[in-house]
Amino acid sequence: MLRESGDIPTQTEVLVLGAGMAGHCAAITAAEAGAEVLFLEKSSQPGGSSAMAGGGFVFVGTDEQKEANVVDNLDAFRKDIRASGKNLNNPAIVDLFVENQLDAYRFLKAHGVKFTLAHYSEALLHRMHETGTGRAITALHMAALANPRIKFFSKSAAYRLRRSANGRVNGAFVSYGDRDIEISVSRAIVLATGGFSRSREMLQTFAPELVNALKHGGIANTGDGIVMATDLGAGLADLGFVTGSFGGAIRNYPNADQRDEAPPLIFAFLSGGILVNKKGVRFVNEGQSYKKVSPIAMEQPEGIGFQIFDEKLMKLSMGDTSVNNFAENLIGGYLQKANTIAELATKMGIDPKALEATVARYNKDVKEGVDTQFGRTMSLMPIDTPPYYIAATTNALTSTYGGITTNTDMAVVDWFGQPIEGLFAAGEVIGGFHGGGYYSASSLASGATLGRIAGASAAAFPKA
Repeated sequence: MLRESGDIPTQTEVLVLGAGMAGHCAAITAAEAGAEVLFLEKSSQPGGSSAMAGGGFVFVGTDEQKEANVVDNLDAFRKDIRASGKNLNNPAIVDLFVENQLDAYRFLKAHGVKFTLAHYSEALLHRMHETGTGRAITALHMAALANPRIKFFSKSAAYRLRRSANGRVNGAFVSYGDRDIEISVSRAIVLATGGFSRSREMLQTFAPELVNALKHGGIANTGDGIVMATDLGAGLADLGFVTGSFGGAIRNYPNADQRDEAPPLIFAFLSGGILVNKKGVRFVNEGQSYKKVSPIAMEQPEGIGFQIFDEKLMKLSMGDTSVNNFAENLIGGYLQKANTIAELATKMGIDPKALEATVARYNKDVKEGVDTQFGRTMSLMPIDTPPYYIAATTNALTSTYGGITTNTDMAVVDWFGQPIEGLFAAGEVIGGFHGGGYYSASSLASGATLGRIAGASAAAFPKA
């Protein structure tokens, strides 16, 4: 599957940098439009953060929705995305996504991606389409390798873009093995290099509070695309809203304080579990996005929140996704198990009586249908069926949804809104779509949708 030796072509029509969701969709779309594509990935494996994500896509108008008799519409979809971004999203980019997302869904299905409508998130039940962790990337990568117009190489890190005398981007400098290679591009370059969750320097600049957060993004996500584009004058958007995702698990707490570099994410609190702090009391409405929970949870002692649930939820463990795989996390030491709530508390150093009182009050509220503490309405489920489970979790940095600016052709634009000729971008490297928040499961869907548009624009760009 990988190309770690051999000669990289030094000329191509379209150069796609980064082999995540956006990069794959851009490369395949450009090739199917007739362009010769050189497709490069910095790390040794394709996928990046897209291969680590839970595998959920939000779409409206799909076959799966119709089969489930879901009534939905694009205006509501658009409104919800804007609201999640606190109406600070770029309206043109949101509209572009909403109007083209169904085509991206059909494109993905045509290339072997299989969807099922989710059943664990009430808030997104009618839009969340699951694929399983990494499965969409696997299907797309097989399609890319099968396309004769695409040449793929891994371990190929672009570090600078080249411009002609008239300002057009016409090449890139790439580190490949022990060689530096200059690649000439006759049409255009697509940046799909991901974010900067693995760059301590960029986090220190744009999100210093997350420098020490658990890292869960692609290992090659060091902000290369943002650096290369801003070197040419690209504008920036949304970088002030970079936030963590609450749910990064701590192994063998409290006996081991070493936090894994890439821990699993546990979202039991979204599916029916509760969150308590070290005092054994709830502190938040658990029926909210992990992005909204994150800043509240980080204000708790040591920034730790304990997720608690029972056997009913354990039986819903999802082995085909990187989140909510409770059974595997139990084996891995990220979850602890006990027959009573008091025993569960003792394992984590929590006051047993305080935790018993918290669970008892919550169960009473669930029975009466009203969360008297925080007004939770989503996924109200009593915690009353032993054995019981607990996970010590904290902030994890899965992604940095902010970056360079684009227009509706996905051409990178400068601070004055002028396109940088010959340069396009999509995926986590861009800003503008998410605004001041994050609409759950929109990253893969927007990466696919906007990646396709970037690939089509690159393929149609006039030859130099």
